[in-house]
Amino acid sequence: MDRMVLKSMPGNAYRILAKDVRSYEFVIPYDEKADVGEIFTVEDRDMLFLARVVNVQHDSNYDGRWDTSIRGTELYDEEQIFNRVIAEPLGCIPRDRARRKGAFRKAKTIPTKFSRVKRTEAEEFDFLKDTMGDIEVGVLRNGSMDTDVAVALHSSAMDHHMGIFATTGMGKSNFMKVFAASCMKLASENRSEFGLLIVDPHGEYLRGGKAGKGLLHLTPYASSLKCYSTEPRNYTLSEVSELTISRKDILPDDIKVLHEWTGAQMDALESIERIFEGESWIDEILDEKGRDMLTEKAKVSEKTVDVLIRKLENILSRNKYIKSSEKPSSIPGIIEGIKSGKVVLIDIPNLSESSELFLLSLISRRIMEDYRNEEEGRKKCMIVIEEAQRVLGSESRIARFEEIAREGRKFGVGLCAITQQPKLIDRELLSQFNTMVVMGLADRNDRVRVEESAKQDLSSLDVEIQTLEKGEAIISTLNVPFPIPARIHRYEDYIERLRASAPARRSFRPTPD
Repeated sequence: MDRMVLKSMPGNAYRILAKDVRSYEFVIPYDEKADVGEIFTVEDRDMLFLARVVNVQHDSNYDGRWDTSIRGTELYDEEQIFNRVIAEPLGCIPRDRARRKGAFRKAKTIPTKFSRVKRTEAEEFDFLKDTMGDIEVGVLRNGSMDTDVAVALHSSAMDHHMGIFATTGMGKSNFMKVFAASCMKLASENRSEFGLLIVDPHGEYLRGGKAGKGLLHLTPYASSLKCYSTEPRNYTLSEVSELTISRKDILPDDIKVLHEWTGAQMDALESIERIFEGESWIDEILDEKGRDMLTEKAKVSEKTVDVLIRKLENILSRNKYIKSSEKPSSIPGIIEGIKSGKVVLIDIPNLSESSELFLLSLISRRIMEDYRNEEEGRKKCMIVIEEAQRVLGSESRIARFEEIAREGRKFGVGLCAITQQPKLIDRELLSQFNTMVVMGLADRNDRVRVEESAKQDLSSLDVEIQTLEKGEAIISTLNVPFPIPARIHRYEDYIERLRASAPARRSFRPTPD
């Protein structure tokens, strides 16, 4: 090191002490810092070994409790103390820059002892540019410093399911808006490989409001966004359509998610599917003749029928977006938008949790029915589920999303599960997720569940995940050689950059407040 040399170990400052193929150690002066997550480079003959810091310890050449023993007028001799850095090997690349493209590989040996160690330079990350995908979400973060290497996920991996895991306030919504903005850009450039469905129960994605800007503010790529809303002040905008669900869209199985049903009521719902043919079963059962058919043919008690009818009427009255059977439905347009590779946003502020799940479950069923039929030219699909532990947990009543998690990949349908409690998601289902975006998890049980399920080894990153700040992430995904430390773009900054670089861009027109 230029500024200081540890005299007791000539040349060992910033020198690899090695350990084994799974862990490296080197020392740095006691008054220098190394951040957990920072990547260092070990220079050895014709190869560069990359290693990520997993821990830093105070250490010395003294025996015993040197830091509490007075030596003359000083507590210690500063030439004999240092910080020991423990690092996890990531892999190696050729020292010759011209040979680095596509040459990254896992290290099967250790660097030569006392090889020089240095902080990784920007050009040594260039090999990662060749491994990144097309959906940009942030930049590579080296410890607490950002690099100019864009972090981008692969569209081809999106039907393999993605999980976004973070404690409240760590930036989940910002990540998803950035992700959606990148998808809109790709769709506008005819490079989209999948359509994205977002059901937003909080009203964060459309206009943005106090939380910042929304997807409507990305005007250069507005043609790649289809918006539906239950809020009257929103669907007065030319870019937003009123969300309507026709009664004929609904099957008896769809309303099971809306209530805790007794055994008798569940039997009655299943009887409806057998007795009433066609799409008008709701209208028929609300008619007196329909009630009589249910009691006579299915032998359902009048009391059970009355309770069933009352609950059905409450569902229709609470969910104003459910229209009569004669009214046109938004669902064909939603599916058409997804199949063409667009971002489809369904804005449902002020609806109850059960109403949100009902709508998401209904649309997901229709998507799976459509995608089971092979069709030339259609794009794949990703369905975003907020608070995913509600529908992918062991106590969930909604089997539809479990079906998509297990079988959707075969038909080109993927899930994006967003949750702050991954420990509540079924282990087997979580293991189906090939892309994981971890943005800070305080609960150890949550971290363990994610580490156990990730396709790349995250176990050594436990301390780093605990110390992630808002907007920082560890991303484990297909086609990228190791879990990537990233700083996610701030959405408002990112769309300003997209607007500035968009060809033949329109002047910015903010959406009405």
